[in-house]
Amino acid sequence: MNMPVEYALPLVCAISFLLTYIALPPVIRKLEHKKFVSRDMNKAGEVRVAKFGGVVVLLGFIVAYLLPLQLSPLSISASVLLGTALAISLIALLGLADDLLDIPDIYRVVLPLFAALPIMLLKVGSTVIGLPFIGTINLYFGTLALPLVGAIGLNMYILVLIPIGVIACSNLINLLAGFNGLETGQGIIICVFLVAMLLLGGLNENKVTMLFLLMAMAGALCAFLMFNWYPAKVFPGNVLTYMLGAMVASVAIIGGLEVAGAILLLPQIIEFFLKARSKFQAENFGKCINGRLHYDGPVYSLTHLIMKVFRPTEVQLVLMLYSVQIFSGLLAVAYLAFL
Repeated sequence: MNMPVEYALPLVCAISFLLTYIALPPVIRKLEHKKFVSRDMNKAGEVRVAKFGGVVVLLGFIVAYLLPLQLSPLSISASVLLGTALAISLIALLGLADDLLDIPDIYRVVLPLFAALPIMLLKVGSTVIGLPFIGTINLYFGTLALPLVGAIGLNMYILVLIPIGVIACSNLINLLAGFNGLETGQGIIICVFLVAMLLLGGLNENKVTMLFLLMAMAGALCAFLMFNWYPAKVFPGNVLTYMLGAMVASVAIIGGLEVAGAILLLPQIIEFFLKARSKFQAENFGKCINGRLHYDGPVYSLTHLIMKVFRPTEVQLVLMLYSVQIFSGLLAVAYLAFL
């Protein structure tokens, strides 16, 4: 079968949505039965919510993302599809391990390197990248001959930038999190803008493969948001935030959207620098007083700033951060449009 891409893309999205939507209720009940719950920090009292729900997103995403191998095999790159599916699955397992074992910070930096390996082995991405105000930079430095190994291409894009990109994106998404619907909704917004950015340039089989990746992820996220929206019945956990980071890295690398991808993640980059001021010890939460979130300490997060200025409800805070994410997406699209 070689279904036209314009039909296969919505089909993959729909299947991802349905699988996630159907699987979530029994999984939530099982998580609650097994006491895999955590306190909702933004509610008054002891509200307990099932956690680790991101594993269901992984299930819906992976099954749907593999379908193009059967639906549209002539339109995609099978090696890119399988490589990115493996990378995202590996990073999701790391997120689950972090949820269960509370991995020390140093390992959160080192372990994503293993998830970067499948993308590195694909040898995708240009050896020449363009940077604003700097121009183009050639990252290929020839070959190095090693005993017993032979010649190795010194492509700094593959050897350095890809692992840095996977590590950075995986940890950045995880920083701005912790409110009902926040990470999931931001993930959907990011998917929409990445689709738009891919469509701005000429499509090839690698970019079409990334469109399938984004549609599979968007479908699963839309289903998950129905259970994660305020008041949340399930939390995503680091499984989902790490997956989203790996997704952004994969699409940016394979789609040649490195600079635009960085612009898209401006809220998370700002959050990184704010958290750095606290040596990454600060939490995003405030106090819930009469249904509104208050924070009066030093500003170590975008959430702190919003709570200090607006005293919002949780829904209002999440919608404000959605707006910031949309603004970053518009900047990224504008950068590509006028490049």
